[in-house]
Parts: sequence; structure tokens; C-alpha cells
Amino acid sequence: MTRAGQLLAALGFLALGFAPSPPPAKLYVLAVGGGPEPKHNQVAIESNVRYFDRAKPTTADLRVLFTSGDKNEENVLCLDDKGKEYYRKPDLPRLDGPAHLETVKTELANLAEKVKQNPSSGAFLYFTGHGSPNRAGNLNNNHFDLWDKQRLTVTDLAAALASFPKQQPVTLLMVECYSGSFGNVLFEGGLPDAPLAEGKVCGFFASVQQRMAAGCTPNVNEAEYRDFTGYFLAALTGKDRLGRDAGGADYDKNGRIGMDEAFAYCLLNDNSIDTPVCTSDVFLRRFVTTADEQIMATPFSEVRKWARPAQLVALDGLSSALKLEGEDRLQTAYKTFRGNPVDADKMPAVHAIRFVRLAKTIVLQHQLAETGAPDIKRRFADLLKLEAANPLRN
Repeated sequence: MTRAGQLLAALGFLALGFAPSPPPAKLYVLAVGGGPEPKHNQVAIESNVRYFDRAKPTTADLRVLFTSGDKNEENVLCLDDKGKEYYRKPDLPRLDGPAHLETVKTELANLAEKVKQNPSSGAFLYFTGHGSPNRAGNLNNNHFDLWDKQRLTVTDLAAALASFPKQQPVTLLMVECYSGSFGNVLFEGGLPDAPLAEGKVCGFFASVQQRMAAGCTPNVNEAEYRDFTGYFLAALTGKDRLGRDAGGADYDKNGRIGMDEAFAYCLLNDNSIDTPVCTSDVFLRRFVTTADEQIMATPFSEVRKWARPAQLVALDGLSSALKLEGEDRLQTAYKTFRGNPVDADKMPAVHAIRFVRLAKTIVLQHQLAETGAPDIKRRFADLLKLEAANPLRN
């Protein structure tokens, strides 16, 4: 048995048939981008849409909603070489309509119908722009900022996803601030205390629900961009946004790179304020409720033993970046994390947040394997399969 197989067997998921889900034969894609208004529609957001277009399979069916939907409106904010702001028209491979709430809902409904008509297909939803915390303080229902200051909430997206076929994969990639809240689409109605929703949905998000994310700059020099989109897509496709070869992320040495490995690559390499979240993180925190203090008392050697290959690389790399030593590394990092404000943007604090969250996920997945209910373990194994897939590469 391979090292990966031994680890999965120890976790109790191998017997459940853990293996990456194959990529869909046909991929239907919706990209939604832009800020709520021109002054917050920075050129980096537009660059993300172009990069995603290049990263998707050439056979994918792509629809793009961006800002006002008018390709002749000068609403993209840029900086010239003297630091002066100016606006220009969108420069996109296609533009199918405005990033308005009703348009987004209509496109999602149309996408669901396309997927239904093609049983071997799947969907990929990409959102790039700005996000805001819930105005009433309920961070479980944050929103993506649409054009004209409209909003797409977690509950809005969960309602739209409910119309998708239950046996066909839907992948979310959301890179706005406070985006981790959208992991709650795992649950009926997007409510974190509701039952698990039916369906094959997984997602990757640039930040925890309490924090901002990187990537909204008017700087036109794409070589200087440091954001979740850039690192995640580079890991998945092997090419960065400038077309250069990206570093390898095949951590389990099986000859392919899954989204779970791209996620681990981001945890380790994303040189920004991002604090990435994935749906399996959200799942575990809902169904395993061990107190943080107990988790952080776990010896580091035990956490390493329970980690999957990609998690192990990120865990060791973050530990090294933080210069941690000894068996009490979790407690040490946890004190650093708790001692910094939630919006701390210095890399030691960001690395500490990533390290603590990753270690917690590893401990929780071990506890789920040891004591979880069979149906919850099965659903978690199904989610891991989805996260280990790579819809952008066959």
C-alpha cells in the first residue's frame, strides 16, 4: 500500500472508497466578476477573469457576468506608470451580461438546466471581486458584492445550488473578502445548523469569514499580483497568470494534481493576507465539536501521523516558516494566533492562522474517523473525493 493509502486507511476512509472523483466529460462554467462600482472595480479583478478563462478546459461552456455588462463602458480602474488613476473599457474574452443579482440567479438556473440535460457534465462557479460581512453581524451569511451595490448572500447561492442535479459535481471558487462564509452552502438553505444538503458540492475560498482577502489592486503589472486565484490556478494547471511554469503540487506523487493539493499549495505559498478555507474544513467544524484548547494540546508528532500527504507538506512548511519546534507547536502557534487581532496582516500572524486551522482540521478528521457516525463519515469521504478532483484538467 502506498504512503497515501496507509494514511487514508488509518483515517478510516479507504474502506469507504476514497479516490478522486473523475473530471466531468463536459464542464459548464460561470464566472462572475467586478466590484460594486467603478472605483472598486480594480483591474486585478478583470485579470482574474482572463486567467480563469485560460485555465478552464478548452471544451468548457463559459458564461461571464462582469460589472454593468456593457463592454464599451469605461469602468475598470487602473494606475498608469506615474501612479495616476484612470478608467478603461473591459478587456475580456467574452461578456455575457451584468453582474446583477437577478442576472446571476438566471444564469445559475440556466446552468443547472444544462447540467441536468448532460448527465456526464459538471459545473464550476468562479466569483472574483469584493465581499462584505453581513450587515446584521451574522458572519455565516456574508455576501458577494455585485454591480450597482447589489448583493449575493450565502442563502441566495444555497437556494440556487438546490436546483442542480444531486449526482453531478459543482465546484465553487470564491476569492473575495469574507468568502469563507460561503462554505455554509454545504447545508440546507445555507444555514450552518441545518442538515447537510443533498448534492455533490465542494468549494475553496480565499479567507475565513471574519477576514479580508488579497487581490483587489489597480496595479496593471500582473507580475506583482499575489492572491488566492493566482496560487490556486497555478497549482492546478501548472501555469501562472503570465504563462510561466508553476511549481509542482503533486504531493501524493500519483501523477496528477487535485484541488486539495492546490489548496495545500496555497496554504504554504500564498504570499498575502489570505487565510484559505475549503468545504471539508467547514464540514468538520460542524460535526466534530472538540474544544480548541483540547485540540491544541495534541502532540505535533500525532498530528503529522494523521495528516494526508498534501496536508503534511503544508503543515511542515508552515511550522518551519513559524520556526516552531517540539511537540507543543500547536499550543505555541495558537497563542500567537489568539494574541493577534483578527485582521492582522503580518505574515507571522497569517502563517499562524493557517497553521492552527490546518492542524485543527487534521485532528478533527482523525476524531471523525475514530468516533463519527457512519453516515457522516460517508458524506465526508464523498466530499474528500470531490475536493481531490481537478475539473480543469482531464
